[in-house]
Amino acid sequence: MSHYVNGKMVSQLCMNLRSLQRLRCTSTNSMVISKRCMSSSRDTNPSYNISNYNKSYNESSEIFREISTLASRILAAFGILHVITEYGIDLTRCEGPSMMPTIKPHGEIIIIEKISHRLYGLQGGCLGEQRAAEARSRQKEWQIKEHKDFLVVSKRNSLYEPTWYKRKLLEANHENHGRLSSLKQMLDRLTSGIDVGDVVVLEHPDREGTVCKRVLALPGDIVLRPKYDTFYMSSKHRDVLEVFEDDVNGGGEGHAASLLDSTLEIVPDGHIWVEGDNSVNSADSRHYGPVSSSLVVGKVWFRIWPLRGDAFMVRGGRPMPPKNAPFTGSTIIPAGCEGEKIVSSSS
Repeated sequence: MSHYVNGKMVSQLCMNLRSLQRLRCTSTNSMVISKRCMSSSRDTNPSYNISNYNKSYNESSEIFREISTLASRILAAFGILHVITEYGIDLTRCEGPSMMPTIKPHGEIIIIEKISHRLYGLQGGCLGEQRAAEARSRQKEWQIKEHKDFLVVSKRNSLYEPTWYKRKLLEANHENHGRLSSLKQMLDRLTSGIDVGDVVVLEHPDREGTVCKRVLALPGDIVLRPKYDTFYMSSKHRDVLEVFEDDVNGGGEGHAASLLDSTLEIVPDGHIWVEGDNSVNSADSRHYGPVSSSLVVGKVWFRIWPLRGDAFMVRGGRPMPPKNAPFTGSTIIPAGCEGEKIVSSSS
């Protein structure tokens, strides 16, 4: 009896186990189906797709904003750099011996100032007649205020000659550099137009490229230009009226002969006359004539390389070569002068 009961119990237990297994399989299948249904419902849910799209769009927009910000900053930097180099200051390298001893021939780096000549143009104006009229007006004032005693004495002694006062620039050499590079002188250069004595960089009038020269004459000035291959010693180089004075006194035949080997030329309106400081080795206005002021790139401010003395490029007369060295530079008669005896004083 007991064996029968036990067998029946075992049979019942097996049936229960099978039922539990079926329930477990059913539960597992239901979970899988439920997950699949959730996944399919998520894929077909519009709100879920929109949220994913918005997230991707925001990320793309952020990247685009960063790129556009970087690009705008780069463009702004290039724009500022262009404005500075085109209308402010710029660097350039000088080659060649034409400006010796002011600028050495082996690649000196200089800074060009491009503002003042755009603001002020040519000192005294770009018209020769205007500059001559203003010069004659200044001469009358000078004769009244500064030259009164001289006029009285000369008339009394019957030695009076019509006189023209000319401001004589100091040579731009080492001895005068301290006076010419004072703060006042540098400020004058920055607040005035192109004047005689300025070192400038300009576009070459006949070919591609730029040249660096010193301004010797402005519109209306008269240039006494030596003919090609005409040399005379620097120790005998003087202003034109002094040469004629020597000739009158019987001691200037040689100087007068040098004048006969020269030509006169008036600088036209809107032009300047430029020459290199190294007169015997410079192609300049003596070869291609007066240069339009529109070709001026800027004034040479100072040299930054190599590091040596007298870095500032001062406004002054060209440095003369050593005594008895060849010289072929031009002599300038100021606008407005009509044959008067020239009286010069250093400034």
